Amino acid sequence: MPLLISDIKDIAKKLTTATDRKQYNSIIKLVNELVIPEDVSQLEDEETERNLRFLIMSLFQIFKKLFSRGDLTLPSSKKVTVEKEQFVKWCRKVYEAFKSKLLSIISDIPFETSLGLDSLDVYLQLMDLESTHFASKKDAPFFPNKTFRKLIIALWSSNMGELENSKSSGASENVIIIEFTEKYYKKFADIQYYFQSEFNQLLEDPAYQELLLKNVGKWLILANHDEHCSSANADLEVFVPNPPQAIENDSKYKSNFEKNWLSLLNGQLSLQQYKTILLILHKRIIPHFHTPTKLMDFLTDSYNLQSSNTNAGVIPILALNGLFELMRRFNLEYPHFYKKLYQIINSDLMHVKYRARFFRLMDIFLSSTHLSAHLVASFMKRLARLTLESPPSAIVSVIPFIYNLIRKHPNCMIMLHNPAFISDPFQTPEQVAHLKNLKDSYVDPFNVNESDPELTHALDSSLWELASLMEHYHPNVATLAKVFAQPFKKLSYNMEDFLDWSYDSLLSAESSRRLKTLPTLEFEVFGSVFENEEESSSQDNSYLAGVAW
Repeated sequence: MPLLISDIKDIAKKLTTATDRKQYNSIIKLVNELVIPEDVSQLEDEETERNLRFLIMSLFQIFKKLFSRGDLTLPSSKKVTVEKEQFVKWCRKVYEAFKSKLLSIISDIPFETSLGLDSLDVYLQLMDLESTHFASKKDAPFFPNKTFRKLIIALWSSNMGELENSKSSGASENVIIIEFTEKYYKKFADIQYYFQSEFNQLLEDPAYQELLLKNVGKWLILANHDEHCSSANADLEVFVPNPPQAIENDSKYKSNFEKNWLSLLNGQLSLQQYKTILLILHKRIIPHFHTPTKLMDFLTDSYNLQSSNTNAGVIPILALNGLFELMRRFNLEYPHFYKKLYQIINSDLMHVKYRARFFRLMDIFLSSTHLSAHLVASFMKRLARLTLESPPSAIVSVIPFIYNLIRKHPNCMIMLHNPAFISDPFQTPEQVAHLKNLKDSYVDPFNVNESDPELTHALDSSLWELASLMEHYHPNVATLAKVFAQPFKKLSYNMEDFLDWSYDSLLSAESSRRLKTLPTLEFEVFGSVFENEEESSSQDNSYLAGVAW
């Protein structure tokens, strides 16, 4: 029969107030009571959970007292009696059993419960006590990394709250990992340093390698923040009173951090995990790498996902963004970058929800004035061709984008104004005939099937697609496209004004637009069509009633 709270309270009081070692046998009784029921659903009962929580806190107070009495620490003096040594070993054994029970609660309870969070807090407070009492001598620097390693294993074995969160939000979020990250990992430099160090050693251990690699989601919760351990980050505190000076070694921290990331990136990642990693890559991963170019293989594999998975979506675009960062900041040589970027541009791109993100990134990729005119012309031509089958909301992003490219690369102006096709009033009859023949026999030289933007012959073509947009059914598109028929006096467009348009926003803007003058309506009645005047009048009225302008 389980102990009642009153019984636990009596035993704990005797152990914390009395100094008689005979009472210590009761600790074993309390530790043995700390057992998770075989049917873990019993923990959802408030009374059962309350009793176990009270037992945990009572045992914590007991062991805290044992620490203060020195019952868990061997004296530094060599003159230690055999009896004292055996007693300390016995106390240590009971203490380790208590820690193991806490770890089993952390790792084995599958649903969200405050009991698991309390066990985490108690375990870390025990680590704090160990750092003081298990040091080689008083005030000596010490961090209980072996105790910490066992906690990492328990955290990675836990699935606390994951099933509940996946049902409600569609995302798998581990409650206890989130608690550990927010309350301890992000706040304390020594916790971060030793976590990366111990995690790195566990990855090299075949017994735990699979466990760590298959739980990348937990790593992403832990690593997705900006508060990293470094000498430059003065806001971080230390968890233990006197940590080793090793935590100030930024180089070692970065080395472990880099190794851990690379190991996890080589594991099995879901599409959502790929996306999350690529979104934080340039801000939260690359700055903490010794050699960021080691990410090139991962980024290349991420781009190639589109060939093996039709649901890759925005991932290839984000992968190119990562490669671009490595090229720009670390002189990575990647000659196929623009070829891969060109291949992403297809008709599907104009209909997806991440279209705005793509244009933002492509605006950055093509911002250099040192790109060849042939390459830039290919991008403009491909985008212009896609406008023929794109929704208005996408076209209004393409038009200013092409305009800005022409402003940056004036050599591409020939695609809008080719002197060879312009008539001249002073031309001879032979020249007029030659010009007419040239126009009649014109065939667009642009090779739409060519995958290399340097070889499409786009610069020899024209942007006739933009001329067709001037007659577009949507007034916003038609008006915007007419900018190419006017002198290029505008320096450039702010792309942010055009990227987030949708059908709803276009319709809303058009319906709420105030007209300067009301449209003039004029109807012409064709009375001769009808056999008699009465029928004519009736038909005219029905016709006029049904006209929608």
